[in-house]
Amino acid sequence: MGKSLEQYFAVTAPGFEGVCAAELRAQAIEVQAILRGGVAFAGQLRDLYLANLHLRSASRVLVRLGGMTVRDFPTLFKRLVRLPWGRFVRPGSACDIRVTCHGSRLSHSGRIAETCREAIGKALGDPVARIASEQKVFIRIVNDHCQVSMDSSGDLLHRRGYRVASVAAPLRETLAAACLLTLGYDGSRPLIDAMTGSGTFAIEAALIALKRAPGAKRSFAFMRWPKFRPGLWQQLVQEAQREESADLVSPIIAIDNNVKAIAAAEQNLEVAGLADIVRLNYGSIQQLRAEQPTGLLICNPPYGERLGRTAALQTLYREIGRVYSNTFAAWQGALVCPDAALARTTGIAFKPRVRFSNGGISAALLEKVPETQKS
Repeated sequence: MGKSLEQYFAVTAPGFEGVCAAELRAQAIEVQAILRGGVAFAGQLRDLYLANLHLRSASRVLVRLGGMTVRDFPTLFKRLVRLPWGRFVRPGSACDIRVTCHGSRLSHSGRIAETCREAIGKALGDPVARIASEQKVFIRIVNDHCQVSMDSSGDLLHRRGYRVASVAAPLRETLAAACLLTLGYDGSRPLIDAMTGSGTFAIEAALIALKRAPGAKRSFAFMRWPKFRPGLWQQLVQEAQREESADLVSPIIAIDNNVKAIAAAEQNLEVAGLADIVRLNYGSIQQLRAEQPTGLLICNPPYGERLGRTAALQTLYREIGRVYSNTFAAWQGALVCPDAALARTTGIAFKPRVRFSNGGISAALLEKVPETQKS
């Protein structure tokens, strides 16, 4: 009889759950449910490691420790003590306990966190410190049902390790990758990142095209668990590295007309080991020419959040529309834009693919289908 499966949950930005589920299935991981804000899946320790190593669209991976109905603190304490804390927390170490409550009799998040800390201490026979820690426990109580989860990732998964320089309002790495995957990008066709900023779209595209696991060079919270298996982790990393491609099948080009953005992108490409892979050029979207018959043209232009909807911004969006519909008519086009009026200024009937939040700003991924594919 096989080992029982652990219950896990990959947290995603709402809107990208389907992309995350497809990533899990690509690793032969059993998806159990697609929910708002994430994907529930089951597996062994190997699958937990694989998820952290390979997921491009998820922000963290949780272990579900247990669910319970609780209406008073003595019951909460008694049931928390029974959870398998010894598998995840070393005696005498610290835990960061994060609590959310909705529609429940237990609503004091501070007291709930303290009750959990006391329960962990009793279970391990050693008090748990209150200082900030990479080991995070998440407690969510909704309508008296309590779900307890342990974070396996530590730093959020968008922190790949290559962003050493940035410009205003950068797109998170996980969001950029999720957008590319939503558009079906796999590296088999050319890609142009038309307003590259710090280079996120271009770098994430290169990681996808070269089949590089985004988590191969970073550390995770599970590496500090009592039963971490370094041999298994190294085996999985080596297997991932053997699957990598040395060169691109199709070119990836990143351009920007801001000197500071080009400098930031150049630094990030260097740290990511992609300086000789991605073509980085100084220039404007208006100067672009289609060197290949087809491909993906993508950009994350200014939104006007700080400058307002100026005439110059509207002119820029009209120019974007001209380039997308004329110069790159045969290409798939994509735009990240929060404002429907600005999107209409392009003169293109973009197809909305997904709406998501970027740095607290609600944005949409919009797609232009190539002319050759229109019926």
